[in-house]
Amino acid sequence: MQEVILDTNCLMNGIDLSLYSKVFIPITILEELDKIKTNCEGEKNYKARKAIQALEKADNIEYKLDYSYSLPLWMSKDVPDNRILGYAKEICVCNPNAKLLSGDINVLCKAKALDIPYEKFEDNKASPDDLYKGYKEVTMSEYDMGVHYQCPTNKFGLLDNEFLIIKDETGEIIDKQRWTEAKGFTPLSTRALKSVYFSDVKPRDVYQMMTIDSLNNTDITLLFGKSGSAKTLLSLAWIMQNIQNGKLGKAVIIYNGVPLKNNEKQGYYPGDRIQKILQGGLGGILVSKFGDITVVESLIAQGKLLLIPSSEIRGIEISENDCIFVTEAQNIDTYTMKTIIQRAKGKVIIEGDILEQQDIRINNPNENGMMRTIDIFKGSEYFSCVKLKNRYRHPMGDLADKM
Repeated sequence: MQEVILDTNCLMNGIDLSLYSKVFIPITILEELDKIKTNCEGEKNYKARKAIQALEKADNIEYKLDYSYSLPLWMSKDVPDNRILGYAKEICVCNPNAKLLSGDINVLCKAKALDIPYEKFEDNKASPDDLYKGYKEVTMSEYDMGVHYQCPTNKFGLLDNEFLIIKDETGEIIDKQRWTEAKGFTPLSTRALKSVYFSDVKPRDVYQMMTIDSLNNTDITLLFGKSGSAKTLLSLAWIMQNIQNGKLGKAVIIYNGVPLKNNEKQGYYPGDRIQKILQGGLGGILVSKFGDITVVESLIAQGKLLLIPSSEIRGIEISENDCIFVTEAQNIDTYTMKTIIQRAKGKVIIEGDILEQQDIRINNPNENGMMRTIDIFKGSEYFSCVKLKNRYRHPMGDLADKM
């Protein structure tokens, strides 16, 4: 593993420190992070705090308090980046395997001029294509289908509880199945979701069919996709059907009440705790799905819905007969998501637009609760995941994606 000297840019953009055998941190970086944490607000403040926490947890850090290398006269020692380069030059002389890692082009140009080994740091952002979707789509000829149905082996490398969408050579969907190590390929359970709170909610495409099957058959269902793809509707419809038929006692709905990115909170709302929650984003979500605020208030009064901010999850008792529903989960970090799942004794549903609507920017996928849940739980007997592809709202939404 490589030895690296980092600059503030790398740490602020969520570098994974565990990838390196040794990480050298000049004291100048700690001073810069402290200034940002103290003097900045919003995203910069958040990134600085996360960087400091990452340094605290890492066990491969060596802090450099001083350096003796004399910078050229044209480089002012008052500039933090120049001091970092001074440290880097000295470290590389004593540690031939070390190199400077930075995403700042100006720093890299100076490093080249000073003959310091360097490498450009690229933000560790997950591509939509890299995320585990929970299913594979395959095209088969008539012969291939005959072989598959006569001798259904997992030649597609499916993980436990991963779905298979079978298409013919024209692209038409012929079948959909779920693979488990215990039972092999099984057909999907996709009956409409029925309750007095929702009219019959029927799946409108193969991705919604897989969603209903996941809700019916695994302990943890994780759904992600664009707004309007029915993540919340299908989840609530399944919950209310099972509350009505007595299979669930209540749904504990957990949310992170962060404001929309680049927007400010409106300040304090009047009313008691529940009224304040319902006047925020979660209230808007529930009212849009149930159709009337009085229905939501009635369900809360009957104890069928319990609304909990993610910051308060530690004090909540959740029984085996309860369902945890984490909505807008793209804003939940890994530590909080771990705490939520550890409290679960029954069904857990997690949904959010992990690809486009993170209101808290988390550059390192390991720090995003939804991404980390996928990485850890995929392939387990408890978990299934579905990326919902199709939007069922006005076509203007598709045009807005291009903004």
